[in-house]
Amino acid sequence: MQGKTARQTSIQRFLATDKCGGCGCKRHMIDGYAGDVLLRDVRRPSLAILSGPLRLPTDTEGKPPSICTHRGEVRHTAILNAHPRTLVKSHTAGATFVVTFPTLEEYVNFSSRKATPIYAFDAAATVSLADIHIDEREHTVFEFLEAGTGHGSLTLAIARIIHAANANLDKNAPRKAVLHSVDRDKDHATYGVKNLREFRRGLCAADVDFHAPSTPSEYLQSRLESIRDHGESHTAFLSGAFLDLPSPELEVEVVARCLKTDCPLVVFAPSITQIVDVIEAVRAKNVQLSMCKVVELLPGMRGSMREWDLQRAVVRNPPDRKEKSGSESQEKWVCRPLVGERIVGGGFVAVFRKKLQKTRRDNAGQIEQ
Repeated sequence: MQGKTARQTSIQRFLATDKCGGCGCKRHMIDGYAGDVLLRDVRRPSLAILSGPLRLPTDTEGKPPSICTHRGEVRHTAILNAHPRTLVKSHTAGATFVVTFPTLEEYVNFSSRKATPIYAFDAAATVSLADIHIDEREHTVFEFLEAGTGHGSLTLAIARIIHAANANLDKNAPRKAVLHSVDRDKDHATYGVKNLREFRRGLCAADVDFHAPSTPSEYLQSRLESIRDHGESHTAFLSGAFLDLPSPELEVEVVARCLKTDCPLVVFAPSITQIVDVIEAVRAKNVQLSMCKVVELLPGMRGSMREWDLQRAVVRNPPDRKEKSGSESQEKWVCRPLVGERIVGGGFVAVFRKKLQKTRRDNAGQIEQ
């Protein structure tokens, strides 16, 4: 039954199917339940604005809902039921914008926040280090923990990986995979929930359960007690865990106790000394974790990728070429690394895996796990 209610709640956000041009699927149209959309200035494509959820005007409003841009206001009604990459105009200045659904990178960069996000490429790299595999042939629920919801960017990156396991389930079927995201700061968590629900119509909203305990250990201890109350012998239930906290070393002992054998614990920290604190805690408390690797996410490298600026430009011909071609200028490609972007991201990631728990025999000769 775990996850049934959450799944039904998310499905209520989905739209009733309605015919649209082309494929006939309303998923490829922009509507009032779509969450945020991106407006990009046609004249200056580097300038983009992320809208809030779109809606129709009401009778009690004196002014139709609009998106304020640097070149006038664009009314919601100009965007509703339009196809992605449709051109719309601001009704005050007549400026032209192309409207699209935002990519995850754009969404993370432009969405509202109360906490600094792990930027999209760094979040993707962090999740890939966990090497998550969900085998639908196994008769079990794959549960994951994220400690530190914050902005929700890491939440989205994890949810996108596990979403395929739940995508084709019946409405009332229990989920095959679920992410438990915990954050004691309810203001931060509120933004994380909002950003998850508004990205791509809440595509992954049903894959995540949010909790607000005082510490991640408090939540995990309550889960362990519940498992014991049901008389189950194996208490490990997590298939992976991600810690993005100021003091992750305080949580590793309980997290490790909940991890299944060989499942990953991934710790993200802005400082290498925080990673060292975690390693020292694992050694001092004899935590059943094996350290696999520590990597640095270089600031400004966008997941080890550098974006280039490719533009067609009008270039003046030198005098000798001007005489040959009979033209003062010609079009050429200008190719150079993109500059002027803000330097974002960076940090350190440590990957641990749960050791095989040793067995021992008690006085009666019974094997204890």
